[in-house]
Amino acid sequence: MGDVLTTFLSARKCLGSTQGLRILDSSCAYRSPPMGPPGQPNYLNAVVLLGADMETEILLQHLQDIEKQHGRIRTEEHWGPRTLDLDLIAYNDTVMQTKHLTLPHPHMHERMFVLQPLCDIRPNWRHPVLKQTARELLESLAATGVPHLEERRTW
Repeated sequence: MGDVLTTFLSARKCLGSTQGLRILDSSCAYRSPPMGPPGQPNYLNAVVLLGADMETEILLQHLQDIEKQHGRIRTEEHWGPRTLDLDLIAYNDTVMQTKHLTLPHPHMHERMFVLQPLCDIRPNWRHPVLKQTARELLESLAATGVPHLEERRTW
């Protein structure tokens, strides 16, 4: 919702200015069809590689704080419209599941809007559970008929 590209730029600036975080790389931004309720505009998705000197739960809290700073209001509606959604997809080779966080993200290998931008910056990253690289996961997903995302831009 709103001026998504401006929100993206602002959120990336917040990430880079958070103590204990460093932006190491970022993918192109990709336009993709929405998940969830019909009638939503297309989403804009990107992957940002961070260096983090903090525990996963603290990092997750920082991500949620940045979402709130950008007008995110969490509701009961799953996958509904929102101003910003920052997901923690993976943290090094960490495999974990808590009440608030599962790493790596349990559905990342099923989502072109995660894999394609991830391959922009880390195609050789290896999923710690599936033991495949990001590129291999992307190729496997594409082989099932999920189309690559066509609209991309630098940001």
